[in-house]
Amino acid sequence: MATQVNFVALDIKRWILEHKKINSIVYLVIDNEEKSIQLDSSILKPNDMLDNFMTKLRSEVSSKLLTTNGNSKPQFEFENQTFLRQQLFNYFKKISGELRGGNSRNNENSHRGIRSTHFDLYMENDDITILPKQIQFFVILNRCRNYYDREEYKKAIDPLRKLLKLNPQFGLGYKWLARSLKKIRKYDEAMSNYQKYAEVDGSVDAYLDLAKSYRKGKIFDKSEEIYTDILMSNPKNKDAQIGLAQIKFALKQPDYLKILDKLHQQDPEWLKKWLVDEFNFRIYIPEKTFITPAQATKFLGFDKVFELTERAFKNEIPSHFNPAKARMSFYKEELENWAEVMNHFQCLEKEIKLHPEDIVEDEKSNKTAPQESISSKKSDGSNSKKLEQMLK
Repeated sequence: MATQVNFVALDIKRWILEHKKINSIVYLVIDNEEKSIQLDSSILKPNDMLDNFMTKLRSEVSSKLLTTNGNSKPQFEFENQTFLRQQLFNYFKKISGELRGGNSRNNENSHRGIRSTHFDLYMENDDITILPKQIQFFVILNRCRNYYDREEYKKAIDPLRKLLKLNPQFGLGYKWLARSLKKIRKYDEAMSNYQKYAEVDGSVDAYLDLAKSYRKGKIFDKSEEIYTDILMSNPKNKDAQIGLAQIKFALKQPDYLKILDKLHQQDPEWLKKWLVDEFNFRIYIPEKTFITPAQATKFLGFDKVFELTERAFKNEIPSHFNPAKARMSFYKEELENWAEVMNHFQCLEKEIKLHPEDIVEDEKSNKTAPQESISSKKSDGSNSKKLEQMLK
């Protein structure tokens, strides 16, 4: 009996006009599993291009079935082949027109050549309910992945919800949905989907994502609990260690340095890069000392305010920007702890020297930060006790 192969989608990854070639990834469903095939085919007239593409695709599918099933002469057929050929012909005709009318420079990364780099066999307005449910799942999965990879998070949300209705045990779908919801500021719903992701997937990575979402939502007690549990079974997990250090830094607990020191012993270059690129140097305590850009400039020893704000906009210096008021502000404690970390691990070319004596102290400069909303229960020290031996 011939194996049924369902063609789902195609992504063109690059094209080389000089050699009249395109490189694409084709997504198929074979035996209810998604398979991807990387394919090089020729840029020709649409009819010839279709024949060339299908010949090479058949050869690759045959090789994959041979490897998977061990059958010396695998028999297979494409589901709804007439429809598939017609849709592919229309697609190749479209990109052929784009190439004729576009810029013909031999730049494989230019989007002035082939603009339509993604092809779905079934469009979003097509009725796919006539397809078997497992095929519907992979059709929608591909749409979701395409939107997600292109960072079109708002468009991804409805297809992701449909996807999870078809398969509530697809853990990765909850992760994609959570991140998409977070991007459009639906934080509570995003959090519940991160929780579902961890529950369904059960992997360390899923729980790390949940801990990170708790931490970014300033629910530090739940985040710390997850990081602690991970470190109990794997004391060298970098993500859990750095996450725990972030919590302690955010709450201005000095033992964050113990954790960072341990990470530095494990992998100094990784830590330095992480501290410069990823670490959040904001502190969430009831009172922080507000200082203006002019004061921060003096405090850090810059000559001009512009030098400070330019680096702050690049996230090279911890700052707070209010877009509504177009106003940038700083907090003394955050700058102090940031400088301490940068100097302690020699992350920057030059040592940061603070100049507190140059800050003009007056009533206006002694404003404090408003109370942060933090869900952080008073700890009985149990988590810290569990980790005490690890951090020594």
